[in-house]
Amino acid sequence: MTGLCDKLEPFIDGDLTPDEAQSFRDHLPECVHCQRELTELLHLKLIGKRHIERVGTRAQPFAPTPGLLPPWRRTALLATASLSVLLLLVAGIWSRSTPSSAKGGVWLADRPQRLLDGRLSYPDADRYRPPASKTMGGDREEERLPLGELARLEKEDPRGAAAVYLVRNDKGFTKQALQHLQELPPSADRDSDSAVARLVSGEFVEALRHTDAALKKQSRHPQAMWNRGLALQELKLPLTAAQSFRQVAALAEEGWAQEATQRAESLQGDANQRHARWDAAVTAGKALLESTPVPLPESFSHFYIARLLFYDAVRAAPDRERALALLPLAQELDARSEAGVLEAYVRRVADSDFSRRAPLAHDYAALVRNQLPAERRQSFLTELLASNEEDILLGALVLMDAVGPHLARFEAMASATGDRWFQLLAAQTRANQEERAGRKEQAVQLLIQARQLCPAPGLEYRCLFLQRELTGLYIQLYQFDAARVQATEGWQEARAGNEWALERDFLWDLAQIARFVNDASLARAYFTEFLAGAPDDLETLRRVHQHLADIALHQMQVEEARAEIDAALATGRPLSFSGALTLADISRMRPEPNDEAALRRALDEALLDLSPGEKAIATHVLGRFFIERDAGKGRSLLWNAIEEAEALSPEEDLAARRARAYSFTSLILEAGRRSAFDEALELVARERGQVLPPRCVLIATVDSERTLLVVRGAAGDQLGHYDALRHEPLGPELDGLVPEALLAPLRACTRVQVIARPPLHGRPGLLPPDMAWSYLTRLTERPPTTTLPPVRLVVTNVELPSSTPLRRLNTWTPVLIPGERRVTISGAEATPSRVLAAMKNATEIDFFTHGVLNNYSDASYLLLASEQGRSELRVPTVRAARLSGAPFVVLAACHAAHTAYALHEPLSLPAAFIEAGARGVLASTVEILDLESGAFFDAVRERMRSGEDPAIALRDERMHWLAEGRGGAWIHSILLFD
Repeated sequence: MTGLCDKLEPFIDGDLTPDEAQSFRDHLPECVHCQRELTELLHLKLIGKRHIERVGTRAQPFAPTPGLLPPWRRTALLATASLSVLLLLVAGIWSRSTPSSAKGGVWLADRPQRLLDGRLSYPDADRYRPPASKTMGGDREEERLPLGELARLEKEDPRGAAAVYLVRNDKGFTKQALQHLQELPPSADRDSDSAVARLVSGEFVEALRHTDAALKKQSRHPQAMWNRGLALQELKLPLTAAQSFRQVAALAEEGWAQEATQRAESLQGDANQRHARWDAAVTAGKALLESTPVPLPESFSHFYIARLLFYDAVRAAPDRERALALLPLAQELDARSEAGVLEAYVRRVADSDFSRRAPLAHDYAALVRNQLPAERRQSFLTELLASNEEDILLGALVLMDAVGPHLARFEAMASATGDRWFQLLAAQTRANQEERAGRKEQAVQLLIQARQLCPAPGLEYRCLFLQRELTGLYIQLYQFDAARVQATEGWQEARAGNEWALERDFLWDLAQIARFVNDASLARAYFTEFLAGAPDDLETLRRVHQHLADIALHQMQVEEARAEIDAALATGRPLSFSGALTLADISRMRPEPNDEAALRRALDEALLDLSPGEKAIATHVLGRFFIERDAGKGRSLLWNAIEEAEALSPEEDLAARRARAYSFTSLILEAGRRSAFDEALELVARERGQVLPPRCVLIATVDSERTLLVVRGAAGDQLGHYDALRHEPLGPELDGLVPEALLAPLRACTRVQVIARPPLHGRPGLLPPDMAWSYLTRLTERPPTTTLPPVRLVVTNVELPSSTPLRRLNTWTPVLIPGERRVTISGAEATPSRVLAAMKNATEIDFFTHGVLNNYSDASYLLLASEQGRSELRVPTVRAARLSGAPFVVLAACHAAHTAYALHEPLSLPAAFIEAGARGVLASTVEILDLESGAFFDAVRERMRSGEDPAIALRDERMHWLAEGRGGAWIHSILLFD
């Protein structure tokens, strides 16, 4: 940058003297920074121009004289008037100083090497050249934009203009490229080029999603396949990336095929080498149990699993000499961790009485090798319990999964070692016992406390194991955001330490998380990578294909789902518990003769290891299957599942809660299929435990291809609609789901209450904007009330954590209502704990802060000020709160009403506030503008204070804004929950 760069905005606004303006014109063709900034400002002014065009047609109360226009209005008018002139001016500057045939050309196609790794669909930008060398420091000479030609392309050829920006591989140009791509109609080319923009900007998951969208439209799209390989490579999925590049190579395109082959071979080779190094280390470590151990690989002690293998070798040492032979390894391991702990252990074992210890050591070695006969196991454990060889007993209890009955002794022995490895192991075993008893939250807390000892050199394997257990618990608790954080950190750490087995465990967890939140692209990528690591293992094949079937089913790709479940069955292995549930659904749409046998085999295999809540799900699976073949038998099984679940306190048992919800889904839809709409409503009332409103209510439920809608109009007249015709997944907005025939009875209603069962609850567009309606979320007969004095809590002007890339919002202070008592929490004080404490007795609550949607976990949260590294207000925390003031809550934050994908209950901030005791919540499902949304929510509150029902206040203010042309698409996303 030079001093002339500071004159860019004055130049655009016409504030420079003629000489200064000419100096800047001479400077512009040589300065990439100013070119980029100029393009940004031009786009901003174009947006301003379009806004003025939209609002300029509104009737004005008076016509002010030009000299009296406010500054913002003068600026907008200048933007409108000068934009086209400025574009021509810039184009003229560039055409005079840099002809289109200059070095690099428009798309840099005449360069001998390409700057961009990705491939563009625009033919002139996709000519093969080898990749350009990259400087070791990461900096490179920036390529100037051909502004003259670019101005023409932006007008005549948006795809070509996008390519001009992208071929320069400059993150600063991706926003403009995406804007031009959005002007194009949907196509595989547009999706693939959008993926390139995401790759350049470092958004690799989004890049993957765009390539998958392209390949769904055109399965052999060369550029999309290439770009998918790049995205997968950046996501650290080398085996799947190699597969993608091999697919490109098979197209035999000149140049591209050869480079694709090289990339595939490199990725595959690197992954194979990493696995081979780990495998060699494990093989050598296991050989320490043998009489003639093989030499240990170089740096063996740096493998995380080395310490685990060391403990087994010491326990299995049959004599003093073999024990002492492990001293050098003990010293190497000690050097990475607690000095002297392992050396002292070896010397202690070497001094043992081996006449008593040797037989136990021999049997322990057989146990490690999985060669101890089943009939010997119990007597071996009995002998160990009666011996003083507590180190062998520690290992045997874990290997035999027998810690539970001896937990107190196990913990005492672990503590007595003075070795932190065993402190972590004891915490893990205690947590496992809590989990098996159904106390998952307590198990989580135990693991969190234990992980305070982590990270610790030498204990990496144990710490990763704790992290894996914690990830699994979060998944079981449907806390997918926390699960993803743990799984991602664990996966990265395991990769860094080449801990191949644990790396695969975390990869599986990441795949499961993506599947549960309905992220098909990421789930498929993770599962495919997992399978590529063990392509010949039948159990791996079964596990992966059954989950790919589930993913395809949720995407309404029924034929693909059938093929995947058949591939899982072809392994000869029984489906898992979740696979049985998937098969029951697939069989409804694409039945096969052997489905019942496969289903029963899967459930019979699973029953021994299922918790009571999971057994209720197993009963549901059978009922779900049979209700399509024998309705009476199916209904009986489903009611059994509900009774089993309700006997287990579904509020505390997530599996029981799922069994109950899923069973009601099957019963309700089966009643709808028979047009037994009264029965369907009775089932909804029974599920919710409340009497349904007698009039002005819509009940909506969907499941895969099936939809059931029932309305009661203003006069109590009832009308139902059922179909099983859907072939595509529902989008985030539900416009058009309710047919006009069902809307008609509701139009006479002053306001409508909507009971939408998951996954419909919380989505915008279910009813038209000119109707006053709300999502009935509470499960009680009457809305909560309070005797507390009115207090309005306002959370605003939040001091954002330093780690966030988000900017501080504009200052907003809600309109002060005369006589109200207001408590404001702002700045650094707006921490989660302070806000939660103030929420307890508030009767109204306003949040004005950033809302963040985590696309990896499908969960949204409110961003507050940081305390002890924590700044998020999330669904589980809000759920656990108790709002004694029964407040009406306004969440003026982006995505605050977003509901995570779930089939058993609404998972959203508004639902959590209602569960905590709020009487109502207003929030948006999408991004909103701070000042505009603040004004909108203020106006809705003002209407409510004048006595209007919240649903009517929201409807009337929305229609008022729409009539005036105010707001944007976000105004349709504001929903009311009560």
